[in-house]
Amino acid sequence: MRDPLPSMTFVGDAIVNVGQGHDHDEYNADDRNSNHHHHHSRSRSSTTTSRQRIRLHPDMMTNGIRNQPHRTVEFVPQGRAPPPSFLDRFASRFFGLTRNTRYEPMHLLRDTPHASAATQHNFVYVGQGGYFFSPYESPSTTTTLFKYFMQYMEGSLFDWQLGDLMPSCTAGDIRFVYTVQDPSSISFLGEATTMGKDGVLEMYPKTLVINGNHRQDIGFVHAGRHSAEHMIAAEDTASRNSALVFRALMLLWSIPASRLLGVGLGREIGESTLSTQIMGTLGLFATLLSGMWFVVWGNDAVGSRDTLLLFVAGGYFTIFALLSSVKRRGRG
Repeated sequence: MRDPLPSMTFVGDAIVNVGQGHDHDEYNADDRNSNHHHHHSRSRSSTTTSRQRIRLHPDMMTNGIRNQPHRTVEFVPQGRAPPPSFLDRFASRFFGLTRNTRYEPMHLLRDTPHASAATQHNFVYVGQGGYFFSPYESPSTTTTLFKYFMQYMEGSLFDWQLGDLMPSCTAGDIRFVYTVQDPSSISFLGEATTMGKDGVLEMYPKTLVINGNHRQDIGFVHAGRHSAEHMIAAEDTASRNSALVFRALMLLWSIPASRLLGVGLGREIGESTLSTQIMGTLGLFATLLSGMWFVVWGNDAVGSRDTLLLFVAGGYFTIFALLSSVKRRGRG
């Protein structure tokens, strides 16, 4: 069986044109430290007086394009979308669900048979959702005979079913599909470097150093037209929501974990009062969370204070829960 392939992200090396004029007063063509830009796929109005060519560095796309979903890429003749199936029409009529597939012309794959993926790994385009497929081939006759022998030993060699007569994926087969984020317009926030010989301005994430030891990269790409303040607020909201979800899951995990920890220390947290169980859960949760904060913030002034307070509270709750909990009774 071949090793499974992880998902990979490819960033195009395309150059975007940012219009300069009355409708783009956020950017000054003579200021190389400006970092807020809008890009539209269509040309701007007649008020645009000049254009700046900008290339986004792949590091800007580490988290993808916010507010832009991925959609599958499928190659079809002449790039025309096929007629919807019965299931597609049913989903669209009764549930309002429509296919969001991007269709590309089949002739873009004309060089695929000569690529190394096809010549060395037998990859072919099979369609049916935009999939590329590589069947697994046994490396030797010995391996095939050993597989048949094992099937004979377990009694499944002649155990045929209807599904065995139909082609299907087997262990070792590889199938993958491409998805793409392709908004009609984007806004990005980062640090612009000096233009090269081709006159293209390179956009990198801005690295901020907080209190001399904590580094934070600022490089945002959002779908649509947004101000710098809006993008920062959106990223802050997304970060806060992710932290809240993680803390909620860790709090739920702390409920059984605190009981197991109590058993290891000779206490029955589950048989104690409700207040003791709550203290035990909060004690473990606060102690773990303060440890994570210490790893993230280190010796930061504000972070160290909050970390210390949370660690002390976790220790107090834990000690209170252990002292007030029921001692574990021995068996027999």
